[in-house]
Parts: sequence; C-alpha cells; structure tokens
Amino acid sequence: MYEDIKPLIKDEYENGTSMSVLSKKYNTNLSSIKKWSSQENWIKKKQNKVTKNKSNRTKKSNQNNSVTLDRETQIKKDILKGKSKKEIMSEYDISERTYQRKAKSIRQARLEKTERYLDMIAEKVYPDLESVLENTEKAKRNLVVRSIKEVGNQETDIKKIQEYNKAFNSIKQMANDIMRTGKILTPFELLEIDKQLSEEELQQQKIDVEKNKNLITEEFEQVVIVDDTDKD
Repeated sequence: MYEDIKPLIKDEYENGTSMSVLSKKYNTNLSSIKKWSSQENWIKKKQNKVTKNKSNRTKKSNQNNSVTLDRETQIKKDILKGKSKKEIMSEYDISERTYQRKAKSIRQARLEKTERYLDMIAEKVYPDLESVLENTEKAKRNLVVRSIKEVGNQETDIKKIQEYNKAFNSIKQMANDIMRTGKILTPFELLEIDKQLSEEELQQQKIDVEKNKNLITEEFEQVVIVDDTDKD
C-alpha cells in the first residue's frame, strides 16, 4: 500500500506541499514520510505553499512598517531642523492637526530628556542640596544682622552697608540659581504661582456663579410657563 502512494507523496512534497498536510491527506504517519524523505533524499523544489504565502505577508507587513517608521522619523527630523510647518505639511501630505501632534511629541520627548538630565546633574552636583540652601539663608541672615548693627552705630559706615547689600544680593542670586538647578521654586516664583492659582480660583468661582444664575433663571421661567398653563 505504502509503495503505491509513496511516489504521489514524494511528488507533492517536492512541489511544495508540507509533510503534515500529506500525512493527513494520505492517512500516513508523519514519521514514515520523514523517514522516506531522509532515506531517498527527497528534494523540495518549491517552498511549502502555506509557508510561502505567510512569508510573503510577513515580509510585506515588515516592509510597510519600515516605510512608516522611516517616514515618521524623517518628519520629526525635518521639524527639529526648523523646516516650516507649511513645507512639512505639503511635502508629506499631512494635516495641520497631524503636524501639531508630531511637533508636540517631539517637544515632550525633549522635555523629558532635559528633565532626566537636570535630575542627574542635581543629584551629582548637589547631593546635599538642603544643607547648601540652609547655609545660604544663614549667610544672608548674618549680612542683615551686620547691616542693622552698622546702622545703629553712632558713626555709620555707609560703604560697609553697601558692601553687605552687594554681598546679600550675590548670595541671593546664587541661592536662586541653585534652587532652579534642584528644580525648586524660588520664593518669588512661589508667590507668582500662588497669585495665579488665586486668580484661577476666583475666575472659576465667577463661572460657577454665572452657571447658578442661569440655572435659577431657567427654573423660574419653567415655573412661569407652568402657572400660565394652569390659568388657561
């Protein structure tokens, strides 16, 4: 029996049909087909039909993905080079919304990279950041105390006070720079943010009041309409 079907199996195998398919088709053990193939040195002239199609699909998919990635990379490179929005939109046939989305992703990536870089610098340069800032505040305090004492002297040395003031401002500037390096808000920046938050909160309160007024007006109008209906 096997001798009758073996030539058929061999022919189909060499023309691209897989052994597993032939095993099911001719109701023959897969191990037997493998054994014949090995003993008689069967040579496959074509790839497995299923494998070939799958391979082509995979290859085509990979090529498409590669083209998309290359295009995406080139668009971002052009944005970084400073190419105008109009040029990029025209060259790559993309909408303004798509351009804005890509530009935003670049800004976000650069921001995150900068943040990581600054964090690394702060940790390496100022591992004792809290102690350094504490000492700058102490130095400023000492200069204030000296200035006050000098003012209280009978013969006030204006030049000394000016030197203290100059030193105070220098230390203050250094402290602010250190705080920015450590990504800490300066007292002035903190006040500005508090002011902004207060203004935003006040604005939100105004919006809420207007909403409530409109809601009350609508409810009142509905009541009036109902009353008129009852009279009719």
